[in-house]
Amino acid sequence: MEAAWYLEPPVKGRFEWHGRQLWFWPQTGLQPDQVYTLGLRAGWKIDQRGLANQEVRFTINVRAPRLLYLGTPNASPEVYSVTLDGRDVKQLTHTGGQVWEFAASPDGKYIAFSMRNAQGGTDIGLVNRAGQDQRVLSSCGWDSCRYPVWSPNGRWVTFIRMTQAGGETRSAIWSYDFDERRLIQVLDAPNVAPSQPTWSPDGNFLAAYDEQAQGIRIVGREGRENALIPTNVSQRPRWSWDNQRLFFIVENNAGLIPYHEAYVADLENRTTRRLFAGMSQTWDVSIPAESPDGQWLVVGMRILNGPVNKQLWLFPVESLDTATEGVPIMTEVMINAAGYQWEPAGRALVYQQIDLSSSDAQPQIVVWWRDVNQPRVIAKEGAFPAWLP
Repeated sequence: MEAAWYLEPPVKGRFEWHGRQLWFWPQTGLQPDQVYTLGLRAGWKIDQRGLANQEVRFTINVRAPRLLYLGTPNASPEVYSVTLDGRDVKQLTHTGGQVWEFAASPDGKYIAFSMRNAQGGTDIGLVNRAGQDQRVLSSCGWDSCRYPVWSPNGRWVTFIRMTQAGGETRSAIWSYDFDERRLIQVLDAPNVAPSQPTWSPDGNFLAAYDEQAQGIRIVGREGRENALIPTNVSQRPRWSWDNQRLFFIVENNAGLIPYHEAYVADLENRTTRRLFAGMSQTWDVSIPAESPDGQWLVVGMRILNGPVNKQLWLFPVESLDTATEGVPIMTEVMINAAGYQWEPAGRALVYQQIDLSSSDAQPQIVVWWRDVNQPRVIAKEGAFPAWLP
């Protein structure tokens, strides 16, 4: 069937069989406002009875993405969506300002979020992209259910459930299974304290920071523990587009001044290496984010003993040792950038920024377009931006 399958305009990607279903995973997101034709040429095998004698075609209309963010994060946080020109703002959650975090489903139909409940704990909720049908996926009572993240196929919302008992906190990884409509426990080990999970792009592995072991645990989809990458920084690492590498940071110090170094772990060869090691100056960096096509890396950086703000830099992946070909995305001296994410199609970045020169400054949501190298403020009083496909 793979030989008969085609997509026009052509898109690079990979095939996966799940039982009798054939999945195609594009390497980058489909281009917004583009019409694609998906087809199967005549001659593909239906089943044991024979071959299809007619070509089959489907039309795919790709909608323009929106942005999600946490509005009024310091006063009454709720999830909002907005168009890329900043004109159409919609409040999606209605919790009385109790939202902690959120994550959009891969198809953009739903948003999962964590919210404080009346018992002092945190629940996992769900709402659709129009801000309707809000409901609770996991009622956690006194427990704290945090850090929701979707599996790439949209079947699971995975989160961390933290339980207080005897003065100690015990953490476990749980998922809500939409196919079976039930909660399942993915990982519960007495010596593991997971937080901040993230799925690999192919959905075969889950990475979570282990607060007890001080490292990033790589867990197989079936819940089997596979590997531990040591790092002393609690974080949500970032996967490469090909699932083979994981970007993370480690804390170091120069005298009494702490700073972060960026590393990449090669999961196939089970090796790690430091990025930007050939730079002449010491830099404090954030976790790098690889573009969907695997050609570029964006990272927040500042010179140690220099300005306090981190600025965004763009690097070709071939120059991650010396960083000689890096170019700044932003140059404002007192503007600090964080929370950067690539658009699924790789055309743009979204990030949050704050003016460090003002004591009452609020975070803003900014979109930077790669083709014109131009940032644009999309929302004020917003934090933790994310793309809504």
